[in-house]
Amino acid sequence: MTAEAFQSQFKKAWALRNHGNYTQVLAIAEEQLASAREAGDRASEALFLKLFAQVHSDKKELKESLSFYKQIERLYIELKDEVRQMHTLRHIGSLYHELKEFQCAEKCLVQVVNFVGSRSDMEAANTFRSYALALEGLGEKPRALEFWQKAKDIYQAHNIGEGVAECNVHLSLDG
Repeated sequence: MTAEAFQSQFKKAWALRNHGNYTQVLAIAEEQLASAREAGDRASEALFLKLFAQVHSDKKELKESLSFYKQIERLYIELKDEVRQMHTLRHIGSLYHELKEFQCAEKCLVQVVNFVGSRSDMEAANTFRSYALALEGLGEKPRALEFWQKAKDIYQAHNIGEGVAECNVHLSLDG
């Protein structure tokens, strides 16, 4: 199967996921994951593992989701795809935050923050948001405020009202 065919199957499954059809999503993911592994297509393998990770996350099965995201990160390291590795690491950090493992979250997310640097795209905004949450979890509110402000600035520039509103809530909290 070609990379384009794998991508098409992924998009089909992702659309089903958006409608909560998890059984169908997992069936497609399982079949396509086997095909990707058989073809030796590591990038497509990561793509279908993402479906497993996201379905488990949607269902609040956070440890299961984390396990899949760690597999995905290892694949991107192997593929030397730093952009996708960092995106995956942001998800890992966010899951650690949801699991209230704030030190693990911070260790993951600081790497992603350093990677995105001073970019002003949505990946950077979402990274700054996740990092701010991890810092709050560690009780480091002054440092968190810096990253809430960075996230807010980007969300404002991109007219993402929901993001701006969330940042405002955190920025207005008393010390």
